[in-house]
Amino acid sequence: MMNQAFSRNLAAKLADLGVAHACISPGSRNTPLIAGFAAEDRIEKWPILDERSAGFFGVGLAKATGQPVVLICTSGTAAVEYHAAVVEASQSEVPLIVLTADRPPALRNVGAPQTIDQLSLYGSSPRLFIDAGVPDQENVLHATDLATEAWRAATSSPPGPVHLNLPFAEPLLDGTSPQPPESGSGPPLPTDTPPAVGQLARTIAGRKGLIVAGRNNDPAFPTACARLAATTGFPVIADPLTGLRHGVHPLEHVLACGDLLAAAGLLDRVKPDLVLRLGPLPTSKAVWTWLAANPDVEQILVAVDGKDATASASTVLTDTPTRIALALAESIAIPTPSAWAAEWRRADETAAATTAATLATAGFPNEPEIARIVVDAMQPQTSFTVGSSMPIRDVDAYAGKSAQPIRVFGNRGANGIDGVVSAALGTAASGLPAVVLVGDVSLFHDLNALGTAAQLDLALTIVVINNDGGGIFHFLPQSDPEIMDAATFESLLATPHGTDFVAIAGAMGIEAHEVTDPNELGRLVSAPNSGPRLIQVRTDRVANRELHRRLLAEVGRALSP
Repeated sequence: MMNQAFSRNLAAKLADLGVAHACISPGSRNTPLIAGFAAEDRIEKWPILDERSAGFFGVGLAKATGQPVVLICTSGTAAVEYHAAVVEASQSEVPLIVLTADRPPALRNVGAPQTIDQLSLYGSSPRLFIDAGVPDQENVLHATDLATEAWRAATSSPPGPVHLNLPFAEPLLDGTSPQPPESGSGPPLPTDTPPAVGQLARTIAGRKGLIVAGRNNDPAFPTACARLAATTGFPVIADPLTGLRHGVHPLEHVLACGDLLAAAGLLDRVKPDLVLRLGPLPTSKAVWTWLAANPDVEQILVAVDGKDATASASTVLTDTPTRIALALAESIAIPTPSAWAAEWRRADETAAATTAATLATAGFPNEPEIARIVVDAMQPQTSFTVGSSMPIRDVDAYAGKSAQPIRVFGNRGANGIDGVVSAALGTAASGLPAVVLVGDVSLFHDLNALGTAAQLDLALTIVVINNDGGGIFHFLPQSDPEIMDAATFESLLATPHGTDFVAIAGAMGIEAHEVTDPNELGRLVSAPNSGPRLIQVRTDRVANRELHRRLLAEVGRALSP
């Protein structure tokens, strides 16, 4: 309730002061601001997918009207995209009021997902910077004072940009279902001296343990982790960006469906008494929320930066996961009971068979099947870049594992959807086959990359899932019409754009295909190409949400005792 009251007060006061326009880019953490401004009829809302474009749109609108224009975005790299426009507004004395949503202070500097340092993000360019507190009973009325301060600073002499950084805690809107504890909101991070490897080996030997492996760029890590798993007998839940899911290293203990198993509740039914966490949090929210909610389970974290976003680790080693994995593999004398690992493998095989059977009757195209086909069709040694938002989640849950040696990349440091195709072009420049799986909103953000691909004639296959908007938002409570009215959700969060990427790529001289057949998709992904190639597959956002729910329900039923 506090988030909405704060945002409504802020929007109403800015309207009182004369604000007539707000440029809004879709996101989750900025949902309270979206709802607050949607309720203010005196402010015209401009939904713009790309924050960089939105920033300069605001600059032009403020120049034309002579009045401050509001910019609203979510946390992370979305806020960074405004920087060029903020600099221009400062230099050309244009009034902007930049509202960046943020995670609560408890999530800062602990490795929480999609959390960056947004304090003084734009340097000396803003006329005023305020990092507001999380809305509560005491400061919710302070929103009107913030609006007044922002207006005065933006319209001062000389006028210019103002930056208000606004942290919001879960639940973001009234009526949302209870959320798992926000990562970082638990007890203080333990910082005691890490034990010697020999002592640690004795601690974990023979336990009912589980390895959770987060993204890792070290090419030696997959072999090291697989060796540790074979020595301990621990099953491995591996993020797609570890390299563990695909390659010639032993795959016996690596789970294909770790995210689905966690989402279906297996971690509670077949509960480990120890979790060895190697690297940062994995993509799977079901996994990392379980870790945060179960500090009673002994958790040993190995991370170079020593950051524990869940604040649930009992021991933290500031070391490289590769080195510790190899050292432990040399030191473990007693493996875990074979029945423990066998139970996890049986559940994993059941989940994989269940999803395959369900997808066989789902009809094509659908997004989980697209992820599976793309991964299965790739040639050996392919550099595979996965977009943030739904593509990485579908690859995690449904693309399984294989002995096919491919390298998987993704911009998951800050989890942004911007620059994905450009990053994939960088991998293509290495000379190896390159494929990128990206969502339509993400490609919309990086359309200039198509021009770069055509200019450099790099052999990159771009597979774009086009569901005409932000499909991931349909999985959030905000999609419930009892929480946010359907028209506001569709226009300011789902943001349909009507873009035909085949037409755009074709106009740039790029080979482009519209695909509706699964065999054709696999053929095009596997076919060699000397230059850029774009493959567009259209899906339906609502149908995609329902299919994901059906898949999880079927897995849950199959795993029921």
